[in-house]
Amino acid sequence: MYEAIVEEALFVKETNNRIYIRAQGHVTANSCPELKSRVFDRLEAKPGVEDLFIDLSECEYMDSTFMGLIVGFNKRFLRFSNHPIRLVGINETCLKLLKTIGVARLVTLDDEATRFPEPLERLGTGKRAGAGFVLKAHEELMELSEENERKFSALRNVLKDAVDNEKDED
Repeated sequence: MYEAIVEEALFVKETNNRIYIRAQGHVTANSCPELKSRVFDRLEAKPGVEDLFIDLSECEYMDSTFMGLIVGFNKRFLRFSNHPIRLVGINETCLKLLKTIGVARLVTLDDEATRFPEPLERLGTGKRAGAGFVLKAHEELMELSEENERKFSALRNVLKDAVDNEKDED
């Protein structure tokens, strides 16, 4: 049976001090930089964010960079909140990935559908994910377990070299 491939996209909206993010398709590092800067900036601003929801019901796959970004969102959110971010609408593939890497134990996995405000803003994919961006996301994952440390150590070394080379070019 043929399944249509859904285009990779991230959507966001904030209302009533709640951030709503929807991931669609195969979410990779390339769609993450704008989301990271928007969410991190908002988490540092006043008034504080009361809740952060990520809807994965249309997410067919997520790469490790996106999972590292989720960990980063949760870390920042917990600085100002007494509960973790909430992931909703998780399919089997994404749940398996989140459990394997250790992200599932950090966040709230909501079975109940959360009503998202519409329309959500589609984030552009103008800014590419550089080596420093991908490195930071993977360092977040490496902090979760020794297994992740081993799994991503070679990648970390390659990314650190790339970051150093980017600095040399500037």
